Amino acid sequence: MIYLDYNATAPLLARARAAMEPWWGVPANPSAAHRLGRDAAMAVDRARQLVADLVAWPRDGVVFTSGASESNATVFASGRWAASAVEHPSVRAWAASVVPVDEQGVIDIAALAELHDIDGVSVMYANNETGVIQPVAEVIALARKRGLRVHVDASQAPGRVPLGPLAGADFVTLASHKLGGPQGVGALCVARMTSPAPMVRGAAQERGWRAGTHNVAGIVGFGAASVVAGAECLSPTLRDRLERGLVGLGGTVAGGGAPRLPNTSCVSFGTVLAPDLVAALDLAGIAASAGSACASGAARPSSVLQAMGFAGSGVRFSLGSGTTQDEIDATLAAMARILPGFVDG
Repeated sequence: MIYLDYNATAPLLARARAAMEPWWGVPANPSAAHRLGRDAAMAVDRARQLVADLVAWPRDGVVFTSGASESNATVFASGRWAASAVEHPSVRAWAASVVPVDEQGVIDIAALAELHDIDGVSVMYANNETGVIQPVAEVIALARKRGLRVHVDASQAPGRVPLGPLAGADFVTLASHKLGGPQGVGALCVARMTSPAPMVRGAAQERGWRAGTHNVAGIVGFGAASVVAGAECLSPTLRDRLERGLVGLGGTVAGGGAPRLPNTSCVSFGTVLAPDLVAALDLAGIAASAGSACASGAARPSSVLQAMGFAGSGVRFSLGSGTTQDEIDATLAAMARILPGFVDG
């Protein structure tokens, strides 16, 4: 299988797997006072430092969660938040106000400046469907003038683009499985002087931000993957090669005129339905997706592409460090075989 669905989940890194193995099956609860518990607590704190280093965040501001959706919900459980029209569903579901985007999928800063009766604004660093990068630093600057809090969902960014623009945010969401760590683990980076309003309540784990026994092996794997992501920044070379070929086959790239992640291409082929193309690619041994994996199986069109006014449905190809030129060329050859069947049909 040629795997071009890294934005859905990246393959587990060997470094993360190796870090996790010593903790599989170990009865170690980090809240326990005995040696096994203390060892587990130390492992969690080491991983916390590694995740903090990834985003240049204070270690005591990194809160472990079950994933990005829980991290996002924890932020939006209090206050009235504005969010761009192309946010992940776990953000849009909470938005009190929606900020439009232009035809490239970039947030309308002027429209954001006109909003009132909000406590904060949420903007993703890079879109999971199109890869379009948002002007995070500009949003943060505007919010500071207005006295608003800022949340940035940076799930798709680590290991792909520099994370400097996150500086100044009040909350940053991360997802382990997007950067080569295990699934079911995430983090919410919280600025100092912020009081918790946790979604998961009960005991005092994670300094009151998130109750529940820690997933020690998962957290350790997340930390190990963060080290790799912190040392990587993908090149757009293979993405550009793929896009040149797809455009030559009649495709149109969503958000192609905006800054984008170097690994993501969302391409439409007119009236050809993306789910049909994805199914045909799957039969050819190629894994891609029709927009967000979170919306897989949904009958409705992509809300992201709709917000951009983009005609048609898009197939998302998302590459990773393991993607090769031979795989890109094989994908283009498969598309050249597949597309005429849809046109002729």
